[in-house]
Order: sequence, then C-alpha cells, then structure tokens
Amino acid sequence: MIKTFDKLGSFLREVSKFYAHDKYLSKYYKKFFPSFQKVLKKVTIKNSWFRIEDLLITFDQWGETLKKEKLKCWMSKYYLTKKKYKKILVIMPGNVPMVGFHDFLCIILSGHKIIIKLSEEDNLLLPFLCKIIIHENPILKNKIKFTNNIFNEKFDYVIATGNNNTARYFEYFFRKNPILLRKSRTSIAVLQGTETEKELISLNRDMLTYSGRGCRNVGKIFIPHHYDVHLILKKSFISEYITKNYKYIDNYKYYLSIYTMNKVSFQKNHFILFKEEKNYHSPISVVYYEFYDNFHKLKKIILKNKNHIQCIVSKNFLEKEILFGKTQYPKLEDYADEIDTIQFLNR
Repeated sequence: MIKTFDKLGSFLREVSKFYAHDKYLSKYYKKFFPSFQKVLKKVTIKNSWFRIEDLLITFDQWGETLKKEKLKCWMSKYYLTKKKYKKILVIMPGNVPMVGFHDFLCIILSGHKIIIKLSEEDNLLLPFLCKIIIHENPILKNKIKFTNNIFNEKFDYVIATGNNNTARYFEYFFRKNPILLRKSRTSIAVLQGTETEKELISLNRDMLTYSGRGCRNVGKIFIPHHYDVHLILKKSFISEYITKNYKYIDNYKYYLSIYTMNKVSFQKNHFILFKEEKNYHSPISVVYYEFYDNFHKLKKIILKNKNHIQCIVSKNFLEKEILFGKTQYPKLEDYADEIDTIQFLNR
C-alpha cells in the first residue's frame, strides 16, 4: 500500500512542478494529466473558494508528504494486528481542498474499507485521485466506496467533521457506533515583536491560505502592547490572489460596513480587517488580535482554551508550536484535534 501512495505523491509533485513553469511530465503520468486538468477546471468553476493557487498548495503539501520513507517511518510506530477489518464511514468536510485525505490515508494503510460521504463543496478531487490509486493497485477497488446516502450503508466506525451544531447531530445519529468526532477549531499566533520580515510574510500565508476557511488558518494573534499591526498588514501582499474570489470580498465588504456603522475600531488594508477581540473564532476576512503583557499568564490562558485551538504559531514560546508559514504543511503524525486516527481505528 505504501508503494501505491508513493506513486500518488510522485504524481502530485509533478503536477506542482508543471504549474510552477516546469513543463516536464513523466510518461507514466502523462496519461492522467489531461483528465486531471479538466477536473481542476471544474473544481475552480464549481467552487469559487478553491483558487488554483490554493489547490497547488494542497498538491505540493501532499506531494512532499506522500513519500515512501516518510510513510514507512510513520506506519512503523503502529502494530496492526490481523484481526477482522472494519468498514469506516467518513463524512468529509469541504472547507479546504482534500481536507479529508488524511483520514482516507489512515484507513487504507490500516487495511480497513472506507465509505466516503463527500461534501458538495469538494467532491471532484478525491474520486479522481482514487482512479490513479486503483490503477496502481487494483485490489483497492473493493476497499473504496463513495456514497451520497449514508442511510443505505452498513459500517462499523464513523469519522465525522463539522461545526459545533452538526456535531450534536452526529453524536445522536451515530450513538450506537464508535465515532471520532471533530468540532470547530481555529489556530492562533503569538508574536514577540522580534519577528523577521520573512516570518511576517509567512504568517500571512498561515492566515489567508484557503481564504482563511480551515481550522489550521490563524484567526487570532496575540501581540505585545504597543505592537503595530500594520507591520503584519503590510506583508499580506503574498496572499492578494484571494481578492479574485468574490465570495471572500463580499465578506470583507460586509464586515467593513458593519464595523464602520457601529463605530468599531479596526485596522485594514484592501482585503483584510484586524479587530481587537478576546474571542478566538474570527469570521472570514477578519483576524482578531489581543494584547498581552505577561508571557506566563498568556501560556495559562492559551492552555485553558486549547480545546478551541488546532495550531499555535510562535517561536520559542510553547513546546508544541508550529513555525511561521507551516500551518498548512502538517506532518503525517499531526493528527487533527490531537486524536490519533490509527489508534482509534484499531482499538
């Protein structure tokens, strides 16, 4: 199975290089590429949240992740017994391209069968990539199933991702099944005022990649007193491509008008708003910030609210921190909500 996903990783790496003006494609992948280009075009037309720039970030991330040595190292940490394999229903979200792929990978490499309920927002990429996987390893055809009606399916375990409202529905409906349930989370950054220009540019990537719609996007920043947030705003040019997304700009105009009419204090450039706020979950096009004056108190506050937080971007602040610009490049062992999916599947 590892060889199969290594092959998929090679394809995604070639796609990334192709769109980065390196027009080379190996003979093996040329047969898939014309169809893949058509799928990408359909994806960007169907869902204006999915910019081609964001799709290429996704392909680059998974291309670098799906390498034989990394997959072997990751899976070597688990003892997978040859007990009866399960059917796993996965209800995938669609806020970020291929956001459910890690669950897919965990299930297939653990030897289980997967039943996939895709989101309408992201229902084209994974089926196409499965064609490549099955072409490489035909035995997987009997292990992968897509469904539009979960009520007609028989399954053993459930993995579901949604907001806090849908989570209550999932908890009730799947109360008779073991379920791995993920709820709403966001990510934060902690600045100390010593960040380099490169780190501030990278922070903007953490905020604005995927239009800020993912749980790994930084939606709130803790900053020292007297810090000038325009230092961050000035570096947001790296993500200016999101202004081509009318849905994102509609959000920006909406919150700009709301804050202006209500005389709420904010900072802005032409496509992102910064608002001082204690809450963690900011709306699209808005990033919250909060001043701090004591490192130790801030650590306690963050740890107290860790159930709301997916990633913490900082430098020499906490043990489990992520480097600037790396929130959208998780490692294989970086499980969502810090719940080990493979352990859940094999208990």
